[in-house]
Amino acid sequence: MNNMDALFKDHMLAAPQLQAEIARRCRAGQFPDEPTEVANDLGLLHLPNGHSARVWLCHAADCVLLDDLGQTVLITRLHNPGRGKRALPGGLLDKMAGGGIELSRLAALREAIEETGISPDILADADVRQLGHRRHERPFDIRRAWNNLPGTPVQKDELFTVSTLGFRVRISGDLKQVTLTAGDDATAVNVVPAALVTSEELAVPDHLDMIHDALNV
Repeated sequence: MNNMDALFKDHMLAAPQLQAEIARRCRAGQFPDEPTEVANDLGLLHLPNGHSARVWLCHAADCVLLDDLGQTVLITRLHNPGRGKRALPGGLLDKMAGGGIELSRLAALREAIEETGISPDILADADVRQLGHRRHERPFDIRRAWNNLPGTPVQKDELFTVSTLGFRVRISGDLKQVTLTAGDDATAVNVVPAALVTSEELAVPDHLDMIHDALNV
């Protein structure tokens, strides 16, 4: 599929018309806040070069850790979208061993632990609240799989976009006094004033909306 390369930049779909078509399919699917599958099949996408590629909608959750001082935690991303830029901790929902799908709330907390090293004991006492509804139309996050995507039906060279649901996790005290260590898909972790986060520093555009929503919950 080397002749597909002109449509992509660093494995991210960069063709506006194709982005819009995938966003339309996500909207038409009327998918719920709480997914019943780790990924939904959006069908074949016909490309300008005569090829077709299957498109999937995978599901994730994001975590806005917020303390009494209005500070939040941002990681530095290892992978695209926005490799090397800051983002909220988050990631794909897991398929459970006994069947079924991980709840979004639990996925957000798990990803916070994996990517920031925050103690589960701290999260156990946190006030967790859902931020609005799941975001399905995210044309900036459409990827070509560089390999089979573990835990999902996505195969190498197929396309997938990612829906997400944000959660505000309110922590008592000062996050700068909490031991944090970057892990998993994060290369660094920082505690910053939530109100001062800008769109320019973020890897994922709608993470700023989630931060603002968290400050107003």
